[in-house]
Amino acid sequence: MSLHIAQITDCHLQAHASTHYKGVDADAHLDQCLTWLQQNVQVDLLMLTGDLSHFGSAMSYQRLQQKLSGLAYPCIWLAGNHDHCETMQQISGQPVEELRVLDYDHWRLLILNTTDAPDGHGGGSIARHQMAQMKPLLEVDAGRSVCVFMHHNAVPVHSLWQDDIMLGNAQEFTRLTASNPQVKAVICGHVHQQLDRFVGATRFLATPSSAVQFACQQQKFKVQEELGPGLRLLNLLEDGQVNTKIQRLPKL
Repeated sequence: MSLHIAQITDCHLQAHASTHYKGVDADAHLDQCLTWLQQNVQVDLLMLTGDLSHFGSAMSYQRLQQKLSGLAYPCIWLAGNHDHCETMQQISGQPVEELRVLDYDHWRLLILNTTDAPDGHGGGSIARHQMAQMKPLLEVDAGRSVCVFMHHNAVPVHSLWQDDIMLGNAQEFTRLTASNPQVKAVICGHVHQQLDRFVGATRFLATPSSAVQFACQQQKFKVQEELGPGLRLLNLLEDGQVNTKIQRLPKL
């Protein structure tokens, strides 16, 4: 059987639901995404790939937990550069700072933490010990493929200001994926825009935000104000193929 995964990323929930994020109601946009999922598609697993809170407040994580509590499928929390790992871990009950592995019949999912060695501007890295842990985990049994989830992008999006804050050890990471062709996809958030690019045999995917989208290929920060929330749907097939699409919803 194939594995159906939904990805929601960069929710940027504020401490108070009434506080807007870059001019939009981030809570309402997230609710819109969750409602659409429940009403329209089969989901086996929901990946929440970082910047779930804007300032890492306990109140924002508690609201997120309440929003997810009624869902019939597991929800995996990842940390981003705006999150507070200790608070997130305490409220979610998930080891967000650790490398996590989820094994299915035909797929291994690796969940990485890219908040190590923050640069103070939004960039982050995979910790050295976690990079070492990852190497043997990529040596999966024949017939099983690998899909990696993380927050920061490991390939550039050709926006100067964003490429300055991508994954700090991207070259080391992409060399590792290139040497392991069973890694079929690397899926991230962080960039608030859609990206679909191959590096060797590995497909690198980035996903729009559930809150606000950033204009592509810019020298300086710019919001793409006309776009509403977005999310990604993934269907991981038994033969290692990845079917995916972006679902965009109306701006509220």
